Amino acid sequence: MEPQHIAFLELFNGQVQYVVPRWQRRYCWGQSDIERLVDDLVTVARAPAGSIAAHYGGTLLTFPGSRTSGVVTVHRVVDGQQRLTTVSILLACIADALGANGQCGEWTAEIIKNDRLTNPGKSADRLRKLRLQDGDEEEYWSGLEGNLQGAGAITQAWRIVRRLVRQNDVAQLLEGLQRFRVVSIGLGEHDDPQQIFESLNATGRPLTESEKLKNWLLMGLPDAEQQELHDRHWKRIEASLNAEYSTDRIDTFLRDFLRWKTGELRGIRHVYEDLRRWAVRNGKAEDRRSLCSELADIAERYGILTGTGGSHGDKHIERELSHLRALGFDTHRPLTLRLLCEAAAAGDTGWTNVTLAKVFAGIGTWVTRFWLSGRPMAGMNKAFAELAHGPGPADDEDPAEFWLGRIRKFRNSRVEVPDDEVVRDGIGERKAYGGSATGATKAVLCAMMEEEQRGDSPARVALTVEHVMPQKLTDEWRLALGDDAERIHGWYRDRLANLTLSGVNAELGAKSFEEKREIMKRSGVQLTRCIADEDAWDEAALERRAEYLADRALTLWPWSDPDAQTRSTQDGTWQMKWRIEGGDWHQESAAAQVVLNVAGALLSRDPKNADRLRGDAVSSNLQLASQYPSGTKAGTLTMRAVPGHDSYVLYPYGRDLKASAARCRKMGEQCGLMVEIEFPDTLHITKAFWAFLKEETGGLPGQSDGWRSWNCWTTWLNDARDVIGVSLTDEWMGVYLRASEHQNTPNRVERMLQYSREIRKTMSDQEFDGNEVSLSKKGRSISVRRTWDRDDKDGWPEAARWIKDQADRLQDVAETFVSIPGQVTD
Repeated sequence: MEPQHIAFLELFNGQVQYVVPRWQRRYCWGQSDIERLVDDLVTVARAPAGSIAAHYGGTLLTFPGSRTSGVVTVHRVVDGQQRLTTVSILLACIADALGANGQCGEWTAEIIKNDRLTNPGKSADRLRKLRLQDGDEEEYWSGLEGNLQGAGAITQAWRIVRRLVRQNDVAQLLEGLQRFRVVSIGLGEHDDPQQIFESLNATGRPLTESEKLKNWLLMGLPDAEQQELHDRHWKRIEASLNAEYSTDRIDTFLRDFLRWKTGELRGIRHVYEDLRRWAVRNGKAEDRRSLCSELADIAERYGILTGTGGSHGDKHIERELSHLRALGFDTHRPLTLRLLCEAAAAGDTGWTNVTLAKVFAGIGTWVTRFWLSGRPMAGMNKAFAELAHGPGPADDEDPAEFWLGRIRKFRNSRVEVPDDEVVRDGIGERKAYGGSATGATKAVLCAMMEEEQRGDSPARVALTVEHVMPQKLTDEWRLALGDDAERIHGWYRDRLANLTLSGVNAELGAKSFEEKREIMKRSGVQLTRCIADEDAWDEAALERRAEYLADRALTLWPWSDPDAQTRSTQDGTWQMKWRIEGGDWHQESAAAQVVLNVAGALLSRDPKNADRLRGDAVSSNLQLASQYPSGTKAGTLTMRAVPGHDSYVLYPYGRDLKASAARCRKMGEQCGLMVEIEFPDTLHITKAFWAFLKEETGGLPGQSDGWRSWNCWTTWLNDARDVIGVSLTDEWMGVYLRASEHQNTPNRVERMLQYSREIRKTMSDQEFDGNEVSLSKKGRSISVRRTWDRDDKDGWPEAARWIKDQADRLQDVAETFVSIPGQVTD
């Protein structure tokens, strides 16, 4: 390498041309970068002579270009493109400001254009001293010609620089440019420009992943081949993704492409290295032409998937894709991209447009029901990556049945398709407004509208999501809602039941319900018109609306799983599954329920098994209900009836899942039958955190050493014997108050309602979960919850302190409980 410290303007002396190769990034300086450069030039120009010799403008790194261009010396730019381009635009704008007859010292417009911007008399491809790539080149040339066109960063730079030249003294700008110096480094023929380029990327503005990939694909190839691959393939990628002026969409496409091809959940910042590694492993790294062509072909399908490359030719497929786009979630794309590509290349195999539309409808149902249920969408990333990378249907299999069957196999996992009850609960409880939720809500409501009105619905673009009860309570609304106004507003404001579609958002505003009702009667949206049938918009009306929307959603996005087993669920998560003698699997959310159901199944197989399971030890053997009625205590042990065999009871509780599983297997051995038990292999991590919580904070009231299930409870906190519940999953943690009494009495319901209201009032700095009305009927309060990463042990101390702090606050709520007359506390 040959470094030279020279004046920046000397770079343009003589017959020279600087070419930005196609493997380089596009011009990307914005307003702040350009303004900073001009400010530096003005500062240098204003300084007294000799006080500041020059302004250092960084490095220009080039390597020799073609020598077949006559006397024009060509330099290919490795580093320094942004300053080289900005200074060229600045010189052109100064020339325009001087005009045909203007002069500033030795500078005239003609000198600037002929000596610093062009090579007069040379051929068109060597005429300009600076050659950019593709769209940048077109916008740069249009600016030089005085006919500015385009919407990219170069066009914006022309506008910014023109304004700055008008605002500053041209003489000072030229003086600053003459003091502007640079270190020019020319690479030798044995230097590796790509290696140097990548090392330089560690400083300055980092390259995006797709810019680095383009650099790797094109650098080192002969000029003609570079141009061919760039123009035929890379530009096709940009066009398909509408990414001519931004690389974000290409980065996202490459991420989803890799999730399909590898099944791994790697983020965008790893795309370049991961794709290179994948190409090498699969023998694609050497044939750049083939790799570029493959990426371009798949990008065209991805453009159809996202809508940037146009719509699908089949109206049924396009309808399903439009819904997925409108929801605004991209988790499904590794799989849907694979399916689009495979269907396009299927030939005479089982793929048809009808088949593809059916699979996409199933995926749309999965994603929609998942969102309506209030589950975190990020949890689906791994499921879709695994499906995309996994095996496909055999030649003689129906693709739709295969893929829908694969989705059904996620049953009883945290990414299963939620059942009708879970969807119905979620519609009543999930927040449906704010951030990405607003877009998803609009997609769901619009789909309902279009299904109901069948071609007679307003255009989606003209509609917005509108609150019926306003976001901010007015005095009129507060009076209409009554004494519980704050609670009703706090819970229902952003729930789906309180949201509808409107084209007259400004007209509705915060008007009273009576005024809104008159406006809604004239709405072109039937979903909105039916709200006007209500006499008042109170809690009862909101609950009716939630039920109505749930009915509509379950009709529009139905899901059936004929192979699903009857099971008990909690938050859509199973803890254990069991079977006897190789029969059907049964899943349960509670270990105690497994013990009871296994005992019941053993008694159903042979009544004589009752004698085999009887024993003196009450804690581990079958007992007669006549001696220990269900729900009563044998000492400190609460006995439970065996399902289907009310004459027998058990104490079904164990210290943890492992102990309950061992007990079930032992019962099978006693009866001469094989009982198989399976449960997730992640419980030990939760148990470790539970022990850490006790060690780190001193623990919760009465905290035991073992974690027995997805929830654990403290000892009694007050005379009503209420407890704090702690719920832990791999992504969420929550705490709440729970009644120990099992009977659903009015007093218990009212007490839990009071708890929930006090929690909202005194713990408003936290995130809440659940509907206080429905939860009070189940004997518990709303939850205070937060996200966490259970596997990140560095975050355990902070998570443990959070649980302890919130539990202390819940204990204060419970201990200040005021007895309700006639309350049952036992």
